[in-house]
Amino acid sequence: MNLFRSEQHAKRWNEWEESMAQTLHPVEWWIETFRNPIFRNRSRPDYLTWLATDEGTSATMEFAHRLEQ
Repeated sequence: MNLFRSEQHAKRWNEWEESMAQTLHPVEWWIETFRNPIFRNRSRPDYLTWLATDEGTSATMEFAHRLEQ
């Protein structure tokens, strides 16, 4: 993931592709996205088991929905 100061800076990047435009979000959006329990619980020794629980499934669905925005 590359963080750019602005959309204009991103579009001047030599590896820019127009198909990436949908991934440009403010830093606050990315912060909120990575606050999802999927990321916050990765250090759990039972992480894979946790993902199969109702809480893990809910976090996965919330994360997927956020990425579709």
